[in-house]
Amino acid sequence: MNNSAIKYCVILLSILLNIPGFSQESSDKNAVKVNVSAFAFKGFGLQYERQIGRKITVALGYSKIPEGNIAFQSAIKNLIDDPDVNVGDFKLGTSIITPEIRFYLSKKGAFHGFYLAPYGRFSGYTMQVPVNYSSTNADRTAVFSGKINNSTFGLLLGSQFKPGGKLYLDWWIIGAGIGSASGNLVAATPLSPTEQNELKNELDNLDVPFTTIKSQVNNNGATVTTTGSMAGIRGLGLNLSFRI
Repeated sequence: MNNSAIKYCVILLSILLNIPGFSQESSDKNAVKVNVSAFAFKGFGLQYERQIGRKITVALGYSKIPEGNIAFQSAIKNLIDDPDVNVGDFKLGTSIITPEIRFYLSKKGAFHGFYLAPYGRFSGYTMQVPVNYSSTNADRTAVFSGKINNSTFGLLLGSQFKPGGKLYLDWWIIGAGIGSASGNLVAATPLSPTEQNELKNELDNLDVPFTTIKSQVNNNGATVTTTGSMAGIRGLGLNLSFRI
């Protein structure tokens, strides 16, 4: 997660909390949520939602998944489409901050029924990417480690309903966003001149849609820099919500 994204979210929350009337104590205008869907990925997700109008709320969420093997490996493999990239040995961790504004469509107002939510999503991905290359004696693997930061903006369709008491269920149905991503990955390993050429050829042949990849290789290893646009899908999430 880059520092500018964190500062942006802190400033946004501070402004909202100081709007006249916004910070006044009032029962049932707040909700604290736990994203139970994140448990399937061995991570966690939390969100705070605050009502600021009869049908309008603001929310700020944070989620994190520790570094581990990636899900949907077949889809990632098709996207990269390079046999020298060991997708099965990928390691990926995420940290995401998501501010949003919700417009509820139900006559019951905030926290009830369907809603539309414009959102921003500021993500940091730590990863390890193994890349195969040839050497004089045998095939070798360079493991690239580093971080990619991503900022996207989009629209989410969701629905919130009340099973009973102060317990609600918040269902993120479907959403989509578009934005930009950039990062650096480094493989620190001694390389002979022949190995440098072979690894450089492999890196130059990498082709990821909508992404520009630049690489530098020397006798101490290699560095990969990525920049480009990114589209993302958000949805199929289920949250337990508690009104306070």
